This record gives sequence, C-alpha cells and structure tokens, in this order.
Amino acid sequence: MSESKKAARYSAGETVSSDNSGSMAGSKTISARQRNLVFGIVNLSHIINHLESGMVSVLYPVMMQELGFGYFAIGVLQMTYQMTSTAFQVIYGLLVRFFPRSFLLGTGNLLLGLFVMLTGFSQNFVQLTVLRGLAGMGSSAQHPVGAAILISYFEKARGRMLTLHHSLGNLGALLAPVVAGGLLLFTSWRVVFFSVAVLSLTMGISYFFLKETVVAAEDPESKGGVARASLRDYLICLKNRDVMLVSLIQMTGAAGRGTGISVAFLTAFFMAHLGVNVSAAAGLLMIYHLSGLLGPLALGWLSDRFNRKWIVQFTLLGSTLTTLWLLAHESVTPWLLVNLVLYGSLIQSRSSLTQSMVSEAVPFEQMDIAFSLYFFIGFISGPVWTLLMGWLIDVRDFNVAFKVVSLSYLVGMVMLSFYRQRKVG
Repeated sequence: MSESKKAARYSAGETVSSDNSGSMAGSKTISARQRNLVFGIVNLSHIINHLESGMVSVLYPVMMQELGFGYFAIGVLQMTYQMTSTAFQVIYGLLVRFFPRSFLLGTGNLLLGLFVMLTGFSQNFVQLTVLRGLAGMGSSAQHPVGAAILISYFEKARGRMLTLHHSLGNLGALLAPVVAGGLLLFTSWRVVFFSVAVLSLTMGISYFFLKETVVAAEDPESKGGVARASLRDYLICLKNRDVMLVSLIQMTGAAGRGTGISVAFLTAFFMAHLGVNVSAAAGLLMIYHLSGLLGPLALGWLSDRFNRKWIVQFTLLGSTLTTLWLLAHESVTPWLLVNLVLYGSLIQSRSSLTQSMVSEAVPFEQMDIAFSLYFFIGFISGPVWTLLMGWLIDVRDFNVAFKVVSLSYLVGMVMLSFYRQRKVG
C-alpha cells in the first residue's frame, strides 16, 4: 500500500478508507447517535474553551492585587496564551495521522483543564505566565481538529456546521464575564479557576466515548511511511494556492478571531468616543457578542446555498463600512445599535466562512493539515494587530486606528478576487 493511501486511511479517523469523494460518511454509514454525540461534544467543549479564555479579563484585575503585577503584565499574559494556542495548531495536522481526532481533542481538553486548575495555585507572575502558556497549548486542538471532525460527519453542511461551531465559541466568550463575575461574588479567583477546570476535564473525558479508532499499521515501516506522507502533504498544502490565499486573507483582516481587537478595545472606544460609563459600554459590547452568535449562522446558511466567495466578499466590504460607521456616532442612538449588530455579524462571520473555503480547497485526507496551517497562519497575526492598534490609539487616536483596521478588509477583498470557487458534493 502506498504511503499516501496509508495516510488517507489514518486521516479518516475510522477503521475504514475514504471513498472517491474523500468523505468518511461515504465509506461507512454513520449512526444518528454518533453524529449527535460528535455534534454535542465538539460544540460544548468549544463553548467551555472560550469561557475559560474569556473569563480572565474579569479575573486579572483581582489577581494583580494579590500577585503584584501591572497592566503591561496583563498584555504579556494574554499574548503568551494566544501565541502558544496558535503556534501548536500547526502540528495537529501531523498528529491526526497517528491518533484519532477524538483522542487529540480529549487529550487537549484534559491538558487545558489540568493547567487551568494549576493556575489557581499560582503564587507569582512567572508561574502564572507559564501556566497560561501551557493552557494555550491544551486549547489549541479545538479549532483545527474540532473543525475537521465536524466536517467529516457533516460534509454537506460544512458552512452551517463551521459557523455554528464558531458562534458557540462566541457564546462561551459572552458567558465568560457573567460566570466569572458571578462566582467572584461568592468565592475567590482561585476557586473560579478550579471550577472551570472541572468543566474542561469533563469534556476531555467525554471525547473518549466517541468510538473513533486509528487503523493498525500493516507493516513495521508504516508509521514512518505515514509520517513521510504527512510531511509531503504539508508541502502540498503549502503549495496549494487557495489554502495559502484564504489563510492570508484571514491573517490580513484585523478583527474576526474571537478574543481579538474588538474585545480588547471596543469598551474603551465606547467610553472615550461616546462618553458613556463602563456599565453602558459593557451593554454595548454585549450587543456585539450577541450579533456574533446569530449573524454568522445566517451567513453560513447562505454560503452553503450560494457562491461562498461572494458571501465572503460581502462580509469584507461590510466590515470596512461598519467599522467606519462606528466613527460617525457621537452618542448612543438606535442607529448605533444597528451598526453594532451589523458590525458583529459581518466581522465574526469571516473566520467560519474562510474555514469552509479551506475545506473545499483540498481532498478530505489533507483537511487536517490544511486546517492546522490555516489556523496558524490566519491567527498568528492576532497579537500583532492588537499591539498595533494599541500603539496607534496611544500615539494618535481611535479615529486613525479604526481607519487602519477598516483598510485591512479591503486588502482581503483584493486578495479574495484571486480565489477559485470550487463545487463540493
């Protein structure tokens, strides 16, 4: 059996090989119970993943008093988590050739839960930084492997599945300040970390109930053959014009990566530009989060029925216009609320839509590798955009920063014009 065929058998994550379409479903009938388990566990763990990463914005101000660190240190902690979470995503395309996706997701959630729990024991800033970095490593499997396993079970609804997966992650971010703030009313920040860690550990164990198995090696050299085939697939994906183009489009756009610049600076923008207090600013931010739950679902549904490329072009142009529109408001009006709903819907749709485009650009057996490269390339710029926008606000003002951000989507539109739309199914 050739190395590429062996790799294809591993990539499906089942004791079956792919059919001509590359679909796991085409090789073996998947029960409704198995589909429901995958759907429920993958999406629930994504909610908890974002709940954990989002709650620290509430906990850090409390922790800094006890552990003795300042605001710059908060930036270091956030960057450390984002960098490790993004960097480790690139290796999962290789690991999935040797381990079932459910095993990788289960192990990742167990590691996340373990390091979040240990964070509750931190005694100084150094320990906290190391543990946040390790927690990021544990969370990094959720996006590339979670996206791939959903498509493997719901290939004909990839747009809807990926947007739902993305939206439920946004739900976790929306719930994070509520959960963390509510728990702080009754207990300490350390117990908050312990409590959320239990959720991640539970999800990690749940993944092991998904009956995915890797095909046993047929000869002593098969593992080496799969490794060589996997490295060759990395090179193939790196040479794949559409995979690289879509990844660069995601990298170029300033916002649209979950815990990115919108979460970091929108509250401060509302307070400085509109003159509202922190409570009103938090309410406006909640509207942004809520629109990120529903808007991507509608656009994902449309992208499954119409030309996905043009839907993404629409979101990029809309992102530019709604970003600039934010600068036109001088007070809280109904039009500002409309602006926020459109802004949140369009900004937060690009990630799931571009994931669908990546999945269409490669055969099924290369999807894990393509996703690992996409999430690494597309998301590694997040911390850079955050630092750049913070610097522009400091040296100039919000107007200049937001205008630079709005231009980033126009660059993405130009790049997307070179993408070749493919038919799937």
